Amino acid sequence: MADLVRILETVSKANGIEFKYGNKSHLNLIDANSDLCPDKIHLLLFPLRRGNVVDSARVYNGNFFYVMPDDFAQEYHNETEQEQCEAKYTHRIEPLIKSLDLLEQKLKWCNEIDIVSFESVDAIDVLDANMSGLWVTFQFRVYE
Repeated sequence: MADLVRILETVSKANGIEFKYGNKSHLNLIDANSDLCPDKIHLLLFPLRRGNVVDSARVYNGNFFYVMPDDFAQEYHNETEQEQCEAKYTHRIEPLIKSLDLLEQKLKWCNEIDIVSFESVDAIDVLDANMSGLWVTFQFRVYE
């Protein structure tokens, strides 16, 4: 049985997504100036909860940030009501919603995975590196 960490790492790298795995304290040490590619998507996977193997499959529950480095001072969603506004929602979150949908489709094509649930919430200026994007909560069944 393939471990979900390795599956997500492989799918991420195959799609040009930077992958990191660790707890919040570890992921919070990411240095925006040296550890992050400014124009790349980053999948930051938090520790997984692994269930027992039932019917040749293990259930995994977990969370990850699907983010890009961002400008802390940038508006969230055109609070100043300007005609031309490069807000975080427009600049980061909307494109990442579309990209996450594509990633979900690619995961559905993996023979080893059934997606039980896959939900996201907007994430703004997360961790010390000030990244914005999506906080994803999921439950997968991974087969042998």
